[in-house]
Amino acid sequence: MGLFSRSGGVQVTVSPEVLRPRQTATATVTTERPVDEVATATLEWGYDNFYRYHWAGHVDSAAAAGNDTFLTAGQVGTNYGGERDTDDWVCVTRVELPVATSEFSGATATFKVPSWAPGSSDLIARWSCRLRIERGGRDVDERGDFTVVIGTADVDAVVEPLEQFFGAAETEIDIVLGSPLYRAGETISGQIVLRPTIDLPNGDVAVYWQRQRESHPLVRYPAEGGPVDGRIVQLDKKIPLRAGVPVTLPFALPLPDDAAPTASAVHSSLSWFVAARMSYAGFNAHQVERIRRPITVVNAP
Repeated sequence: MGLFSRSGGVQVTVSPEVLRPRQTATATVTTERPVDEVATATLEWGYDNFYRYHWAGHVDSAAAAGNDTFLTAGQVGTNYGGERDTDDWVCVTRVELPVATSEFSGATATFKVPSWAPGSSDLIARWSCRLRIERGGRDVDERGDFTVVIGTADVDAVVEPLEQFFGAAETEIDIVLGSPLYRAGETISGQIVLRPTIDLPNGDVAVYWQRQRESHPLVRYPAEGGPVDGRIVQLDKKIPLRAGVPVTLPFALPLPDDAAPTASAVHSSLSWFVAARMSYAGFNAHQVERIRRPITVVNAP
């Protein structure tokens, strides 16, 4: 392996390796021997932002979405190419490093993690300090990764309104939570409150968590995406539903131990919800009711 390979003589290390928003990291760049013929040396602090987009051959824009026919499906140059996962580098801070006599032999630099930093996860962001050296020979591109965790003091969680995303709301359903903020691995305790507006067939009620990554790339056409549902927890079955008679059902819903924190980044965002589902007994015209309430998830104390 040569001097300028990833495992060669140029190394970037970041200390500490785990940080929270508003904390300061220090990057140390070392070399086995001075790098010569250097034109510029730059340190970039930022993150790889993961997202999903619609690949469209040579045409890849939202404007193209309405100009296709079924006959062009799968062909290069149409927007029927399918969906792909990718990532783009987002530079937060750039530091120009001094280069004396066209040689580079190491440097140190500090970086304060922004208050708005998305937490590290395989779904949203991988944080790094990235060294770029442009030179007469082979360029250098090395990085030192670090992890950003999000704690309860790093977010301003508020109670968000309910979202009805399916059904006719024949039963008013409320999700009552003790807090809008939860830590990965924590059990969410709350209540489902049913308020039938008319006499209805008996109902079955279940709760579950939902996680949703929304892709909103700046230049690519975003993939549609959708929520990921957690384990369904059945609360009760054949619940009498009579107009004006409320029903309260307590629940306990555990979050995954490795739940990624709620995040908002340049090309994608990650949201969490507590969702409830109620189905009516029998074969009738009453639709399944589905609602959810947004919550904020963190992964540090």
